[in-house]
Amino acid sequence: MALLFTSASVQLALCCSAVFLQLSNAAWSDGNDGVDRRNGDLPGYPVALRSDGKPADCAAMCAAKDGCLAWAFGKTNCNDDRRHDRKHSRGVEDSAPMCWLKGSITPQSLDKCRVSGVRNGSLIPVAFKSLPTGNVKPAGWLRDQLQTQATGLSGHLSLFWADVNQSVWIGGAHDPGLNERTPYWLNGFLPLAYQLGDQALLEQVTKYVTYVLDHQTADGWLGPENAKKNGNDYWSKFPMLMALIQYHEVNPSETRAIPAIMKFLHVAHQSMFSVALAGWSAARYQDFIISCHWLLDNNKTEEQQFVWDVADLAHQQGFDWKGFFDSDQFPEQAVAQTTMYTHGVNNGQAIKSEGVWWRQSRNMSDFNSSYTRLEKLDKYHGMPSGIFSADEHLAGLMPSRGVELCAVVEAMYSYEVLFSITGDPIFAEKAEMIAYNALPATFTKDMWAHQYLQQPNEMNAIHADDHVWTHDGPDSILYGLAPNYGCCTANFHQGWPKYTSHLVMTSPDNGLVIGMWGPCQVSSPMGTVTVTTDYPFGDAATVEVAMSGTTPVPVYLRIPSWSAETMVTINGGTAQKADAGKMFKVMCSGKTCSIQVQFDAKLRVERRFNNAAAVYRGSLLYGLTIMENYTVLQQYEFESKDYQVTPLSSWNYALYLPSDDDLSSVVTFVQGKMPTGVSPYFLKSVPVHLVAKGQLLKDWGLAHNAAAPPPQSPLKNNGTNALDSIVLLPFGATCLRMAEMPTTLNKSG
Repeated sequence: MALLFTSASVQLALCCSAVFLQLSNAAWSDGNDGVDRRNGDLPGYPVALRSDGKPADCAAMCAAKDGCLAWAFGKTNCNDDRRHDRKHSRGVEDSAPMCWLKGSITPQSLDKCRVSGVRNGSLIPVAFKSLPTGNVKPAGWLRDQLQTQATGLSGHLSLFWADVNQSVWIGGAHDPGLNERTPYWLNGFLPLAYQLGDQALLEQVTKYVTYVLDHQTADGWLGPENAKKNGNDYWSKFPMLMALIQYHEVNPSETRAIPAIMKFLHVAHQSMFSVALAGWSAARYQDFIISCHWLLDNNKTEEQQFVWDVADLAHQQGFDWKGFFDSDQFPEQAVAQTTMYTHGVNNGQAIKSEGVWWRQSRNMSDFNSSYTRLEKLDKYHGMPSGIFSADEHLAGLMPSRGVELCAVVEAMYSYEVLFSITGDPIFAEKAEMIAYNALPATFTKDMWAHQYLQQPNEMNAIHADDHVWTHDGPDSILYGLAPNYGCCTANFHQGWPKYTSHLVMTSPDNGLVIGMWGPCQVSSPMGTVTVTTDYPFGDAATVEVAMSGTTPVPVYLRIPSWSAETMVTINGGTAQKADAGKMFKVMCSGKTCSIQVQFDAKLRVERRFNNAAAVYRGSLLYGLTIMENYTVLQQYEFESKDYQVTPLSSWNYALYLPSDDDLSSVVTFVQGKMPTGVSPYFLKSVPVHLVAKGQLLKDWGLAHNAAAPPPQSPLKNNGTNALDSIVLLPFGATCLRMAEMPTTLNKSG
């Protein structure tokens, strides 16, 4: 059967959340001691309580009062110097405990004489819950890919790169300013180490986590303390909190990470009233809220109202991303006048902001805003690889403009989070598209070098003083250790590991969810899961479930939108057709269950800038193969080098495409053998390619050291050159390529 996510499922989530609130309300009734929510009083309040009245009595009054959304409890015989006078509103003295009921959730203020809370503090449950870090491990080709990452730059960065191995986070002097590079690195390196079970990597993780916990200040601050004076610098703590949460997930018996996080939340909450979130911290507040929500979701604290208030204050001080995306503020072309709102990495992280906040706000306009930003980013700045353009700032649709590697991994994570929250397969498919195309395309295939910017139409990777991008430096498309700027060197590590962590999730009905397709082995409360597949290089997958109990287990399979005739077979039975773009439900019973999925991967074309063609098969984007010449510009330690890459073959071809509806008549798909022990993205081992015909366009040349915009398609009178046989490779297997090609209707001039 097909499972379609609609507004009805959202209402069900709200209903379930209300039931949860009734069951857990007692845990919230103590409120947040030392915080007031002024104004917004309902008529007739405050009222005096009995002399032995408690905050829980005020919370109970709010729960019983129609229209009450928040409450505040006033302590007796208490004075706070921050108040202008010793009287409550309405002039009531402190001789008895008082209760204010509020018709709105007003902003917080510090007041030691108050305890306050909200009526409906529980979060809307996520549609699908991620398994703890380490429960989903890569298998097959995906393990080879993560192993490539570990034997490349990821596994060596802390051994020689000063911003990590001499970081201010471990007592060094490097990574000044934002202090973000070690938290960035640890946030992605930690899951990589545990997914591979590599002892050398695990020792690096332990070293850094132990130092951070050992050096937490007495008042609870983590890492460098400049954020107490500069609201721009809370930001680096957000990825560190994520790293500590993952550390606790893989070591559930450890007792230090959660108390350290709670201590930090307390000092941060206090500090935010005098030094508010600003700059990068305000732009990326949603990552702070994610950590708060994890604490609430996993019952890791008895201070629920306090943690809720931390998230609330972060949202209050954060950027108004909904106002940016949901209005005419959003730029519809490459930006010239830049702001923090137009910054590419900020946008990659902000994709999820309102989806995350919706769980707390319960405002459907927040939920809907997630779809608005997906639509607008694709429509006005979308790239064929699934990511949006942002060569530092949003850059429009021209395919020689670029996107930063940090934006790639942050957008992946945002879409993974949104799939978990909403259950909508559109977000899982988006994460998958970026993972299998944009992510590998920006690395040398041994993952020892990466670019700062990648381009869909990338015919060279050189130092370019004259360059088509407008906001980054001349080294931005070189492959190397830290071309242009070091943030991506620190941040890329999360891409593959966090994607792996989200391949399989759990559902509220004690089921399993295959949200993104890739080979993996999974440990879950319902049993073990093995997904065997060459996807996206193959068209079939087998899901085997060994159940831990006797209760039937529902398994939800995401069916790609491009797979019109997907067939699903259960335990060798009759094949069933599964609807494209939806979740398909299978009920597994007995001790074991075997599900075979056959995808319907056909060639297809998407028309893009100047009507140029992007060619796909399944979830893979293909691009014209360009022979690559590598020149080493600088050698670092181990195998780390900076390279320029120049073309050894022609790049300026038009694709012969007489009809978009019948690609198979002019384009041939070639399926080879999957490699073993090596990433399938290596040029020499890539198992699939396309063979087509193309016409060399001598008049299509360079502009600003990059491919000029592709000429308007279709071309009808484009010279006398005959058609040549050309090869298109998976986009992610290339360092140079042309992914948006003009098309010609002519077999010859």
